[in-house]
Amino acid sequence: MRPDPARDRSDNVRANLRLLEGLLAEVIDDLDGEAAAGLLEEARRAGEGDRLADLFQGLTLDQAVFLARGLAVQAQLANIAEDVAGLRAPVEIGQAADEARIATLSAAIDALTYNGLDRDEIERLMRDLQVSPVLTAHPTEVRRRSVVERQFEIARLLGLRRHALPPDLDQRLRDDLFRELALLWRTRLTRPERITVADEIRNTLAIVSNAMLPALAELYESWGRQFPSGPDFGKVLQLGSWLGGDRDGHPGVEAEALREALTLQARLIFGFYLTEVRRLREDLSLAAELTPVSDALLALAEASGDDNPHRRDEPYRRALVGVEQRLTVTMDRLGGTRFGGQAEAYAGPDAFIADLEVVAASLLAHGGRRVVGSRLASLIAVAKGCGFHLLSIDLRQNADVHERVLAELFGHAAPGLDYRDLDEATKVTVLLGELANDRPLRSPFVAYTPETLKELAIFDAAAQALSAYGPRALASYIISKSDSVSDILEPYVLFKQAGIAFGGMKPTSRLPVTPLFETIGDLERAPGIIAAWLAMPQARSLLGDPARQEVMLGYSDSNKDGGFFTSRRAATQAAQALAQVCEDAGVALRLFHGRGGSVGRGGGPTGQAILAQPRGAVRSRIRLTEQGEMITRRFGDAPTARRNLEELVAAALVASGKGRAAGEGDDDRFAPQMDALAAGAFAANRGLVYEDAAFEAFFWSATPIAEIADLKIGSRPPSRGASRRIADLRAIPWVFSWSQARFMLPAWYGFASGVRTAGLSAATLREMGQGSDFFATVLSNMELALAQSDMDLAGQYADLFPDPTARARIFDAVRREWEAACELTLAVRGATRLLQLQPEVADAVALGRVRVDPLNRLQIELLARRRRGEDDSRLRLGLHQTVSGIAAALRSTG
Repeated sequence: MRPDPARDRSDNVRANLRLLEGLLAEVIDDLDGEAAAGLLEEARRAGEGDRLADLFQGLTLDQAVFLARGLAVQAQLANIAEDVAGLRAPVEIGQAADEARIATLSAAIDALTYNGLDRDEIERLMRDLQVSPVLTAHPTEVRRRSVVERQFEIARLLGLRRHALPPDLDQRLRDDLFRELALLWRTRLTRPERITVADEIRNTLAIVSNAMLPALAELYESWGRQFPSGPDFGKVLQLGSWLGGDRDGHPGVEAEALREALTLQARLIFGFYLTEVRRLREDLSLAAELTPVSDALLALAEASGDDNPHRRDEPYRRALVGVEQRLTVTMDRLGGTRFGGQAEAYAGPDAFIADLEVVAASLLAHGGRRVVGSRLASLIAVAKGCGFHLLSIDLRQNADVHERVLAELFGHAAPGLDYRDLDEATKVTVLLGELANDRPLRSPFVAYTPETLKELAIFDAAAQALSAYGPRALASYIISKSDSVSDILEPYVLFKQAGIAFGGMKPTSRLPVTPLFETIGDLERAPGIIAAWLAMPQARSLLGDPARQEVMLGYSDSNKDGGFFTSRRAATQAAQALAQVCEDAGVALRLFHGRGGSVGRGGGPTGQAILAQPRGAVRSRIRLTEQGEMITRRFGDAPTARRNLEELVAAALVASGKGRAAGEGDDDRFAPQMDALAAGAFAANRGLVYEDAAFEAFFWSATPIAEIADLKIGSRPPSRGASRRIADLRAIPWVFSWSQARFMLPAWYGFASGVRTAGLSAATLREMGQGSDFFATVLSNMELALAQSDMDLAGQYADLFPDPTARARIFDAVRREWEAACELTLAVRGATRLLQLQPEVADAVALGRVRVDPLNRLQIELLARRRRGEDDSRLRLGLHQTVSGIAAALRSTG
């Protein structure tokens, strides 16, 4: 009989879980007593339904808080058991285990060769390749960093038990696991206070330091060995960040936050460089009398000033002593350290790289490539990719803020001009007029409003960062709510006030501007806006040579605006049309995909999403956001980070080889059907969410949105205003709330209505799924969301809404749409149950369901008490712990 890897893995998951839960029971018995351990066991044995509801209704608040924590920890342990059983399995939830995946760069090259590309074309694609995951600090990571660290240590220890161990070692591992579980059990799951921007920066940089940077170095070294004549891999894959730069609706991000982010990043990367240089110095003990060296290397050794007699005849070591001294002084300047030294600081990363290349060239000339070694080659690649800044930071602000600031500047510089009252054409004329000269608008003698002063300070800090850390320290300036050409021009005029842009007949800028198109309407208008912008002569000089334009596509707000399918369709159509616009204008396009972690916000397997991009839309250049808990999940340890980073690059390379003509697309022959489906889905979503007068109140009663808004899970407020309007609510808590209540509404609602309105049969849908990468990806992601939802539990949440007539109308509409979506999915798949064709994913969802259902029922009970007017700190704590546990069990927040 052939072995069944999926079944073996499932057995291993359950064995791991039995061990962890058994040890947790011992921990609780030891620390809290037999009665406490018995209560958690009683909840486990109660199963589901009425027995569980009866148990929860009789709980005291102290018991409820205890059970919420116990069930939440069990959900976290289930995730660890699953991850370790799959050796940090490369199959991402939502990705079929047997699905063809392009997971490595060599596999991507093989795939392109198989598809008929010749070697020259593949090499050209690789030379042009620029891929950047951008880490953002949106409030989607429920777990505290302390909890995450305990979980990683438990996973490490559990992984050591994969092989049979002698009894004494096995017992020692069990004891170590017991200790870690005890520490986890006594660690708070939620934060007592909202974290600051500085906390977010430090938490994320901890992951970069511990996992992503080592993974990056390993990848550069591996690629360098596999493709010795390949491109500079440090330029192929670069890390980005919004930490300290994203101030859209965020009162805590000021100029000081940007400076702090760059300072901390500099300390981290200089620490890495110093460690690597010291190791190289220890390794390269080559004596001058035994091996020749280049004149450049000798000069570098002499310039070091190193007169240690023990290194007199070791020029490589002397040279690296000088490099180390210069790095230390440079770190003092940029990282705010005080190690001191008399050496000359490096003017920039290029000078540091040049010194390393002198060492490498001498070794190569007098010993060959194999003598250069992987450590030095990897260090050079990291220096090219990370410079002195480590992560390239994006700045982001809302277009409305730019308009207000410019209105104030114009009001003082040109009295009588009310910029906000101008029509679009006049605004563009005024802005172009400002870019045609070098005159600043701001004056040191004017008392500006706090908002204007804050914005001008950010631009000043940005100018200082570009001068101190180099041109790649800041990647782009992103404009939220872009809907016009004037929105693109406004930041350039503001740049001019700080010396980032320079006016004249051919204005120039040190920082590119990226318009972000977020709503369905904005995505539809985006190609026309970019076409009008690129037609301006000033655009060519501002974009640089060669001219490059980045455009960001928003998946979150477009989903909240028009629903799951319409959002995905609008983003894909915009990508294809933008590629054509830029191709016609002779401008290189880079798309920046604003994806969230959940399906409702553009999430799902990253490689799959990139491969589903339309022809000509990737063109070797792509950026995409990595948010909240997905940063920990995809990059939390070095092996996982390395795998996901390489898959990201591999997928981008294959997508770039799909075809260079922007107008050609796999989906063109299905365009009428998909357009009709999108229109019907849009109408259904708008009809429910925005046109039913009772829906807003239903949402606030039937989901834990109020409790999520109260959670201290991020520094950014959950809403753009003080109102409860859905339009003002950020997309993250919107999606988070529906997933907690097991509706998963943003990930599927409207699809079935769209199919019905468009008159599409199951056979047509099946043909679309087989012939369109985009549609196949949409179906796969939607199927997962449907499988994770539970309309029976959702109905119990709906019962929390006090208006019975409106409740019945709204929930009946939701349930009918869900049932229709399930029927369509099964018909297209030719299956009898959801995820039938993805058994490993189905097994993971089933395991999560066992853990999440009791947490949902306990949350419903606690919400009911709160809706009845109870207000106790223990009640809030219990609710927050159920939120944490449900997020863990579903592996999804916002």
